[in-house]
Amino acid sequence: MAVKIKGLNSSLVFTFDQAGFDKNYEYLLERISSNHQLFNGSKIVFQGPGLSEYSHEQLISLQKMCLEQGMVLQNIQETTPIKAEKNDRDVNIRRNVRSGQKIGSEGSVVVWGDVHESAEITAAGDIVVLGRLEGIAHAGCTGDMNSVVFALQLSPSQIRIGSRVSRAVERNQKTDYPEVAYWDSENICIKEYNPRDKR
Repeated sequence: MAVKIKGLNSSLVFTFDQAGFDKNYEYLLERISSNHQLFNGSKIVFQGPGLSEYSHEQLISLQKMCLEQGMVLQNIQETTPIKAEKNDRDVNIRRNVRSGQKIGSEGSVVVWGDVHESAEITAAGDIVVLGRLEGIAHAGCTGDMNSVVFALQLSPSQIRIGSRVSRAVERNQKTDYPEVAYWDSENICIKEYNPRDKR
């Protein structure tokens, strides 16, 4: 079995083995498509040794597939110290990033958890937070204005893309949908994430 799926604490846990991304992706897509009613609206958690071998783009494609099927990604709650897993130039953080911590990457950064207030993420590529982003996020720090900042809940103290800086707009209530921040050639814009949008 390529991906083991089991219920745990009102969530579905997907455990990825080392069978390879294509096999795991196809198996999971088939399981979801054949029983859409079970997965739609379910809270899910990703875990397993196979995840550490996936590239940034592969992790995002898994996340997109789940969002398109109506699922909600949950944070992985663990109490052990923060650990970065590097895949080429990309960095995967499988913990919450606590206040005062700084993470940097020559590629992209994926955080499987929350980024707390006053924490700072800096990446030459994209920043993806599969949780709540409250700290500082600087994507495209080497000048790539096509880089984006994505979060399941986007409430940063500051967003930077390339050389541009934008402070978050104050909101009266939390959003319950993913958002992405990007440079539109004039301003840093924030909008609801749409997996069918080419940006």
